Amino acid sequence: MKLLILYYSHSGNNEKLAVELQERIGCDKYEVKEKKKRKDISIFFDFLLKRNSRLAPIEFDVSEYGPVILLAPIWAGKIAAPMRTFIKREKLTDYSFITLCSGADGQREKIASELATLTPEKPTAVAELWINNLLPEEQRNKIKYTSSFRVEKQHMQQFDAEIKSFIEMALPGSGKVRD
Repeated sequence: MKLLILYYSHSGNNEKLAVELQERIGCDKYEVKEKKKRKDISIFFDFLLKRNSRLAPIEFDVSEYGPVILLAPIWAGKIAAPMRTFIKREKLTDYSFITLCSGADGQREKIASELATLTPEKPTAVAELWINNLLPEEQRNKIKYTSSFRVEKQHMQQFDAEIKSFIEMALPGSGKVRD
């Protein structure tokens, strides 16, 4: 089976992380897309009403891949609705999850718990890279700064150790960690 990176990115931040992982691992990458472009207000209503997203059809059989690395933003402490819908639909069993998010203490455990309720198996690895760690002290933990921050390629170097650690946990013994 082949390794696959599946990602959803509203702002483009998690897409940049997906590209970084693909360059380091050397595998297929696919974007989970919605049928209609999402507006920011719909994030609030999806969370409030616990709605599933209407996803665009995928062009391949996900079950032909494994392990799968999932990436998506965290919205109000939950995995973004489009990825949550995808995970529930596909019932993945060999997967890991990484996110580029604002960052909050105890959030990784909540993500792992949420994933365990969406799929038949627990994730192999869960990691979060905090945008807060890229911001000046006076802007940290303020939604207006964390939500508007756009990650660039050079920011990935600041997460180098965390990315390497995640790859080693997600793909143990694979030798896939590249500098």
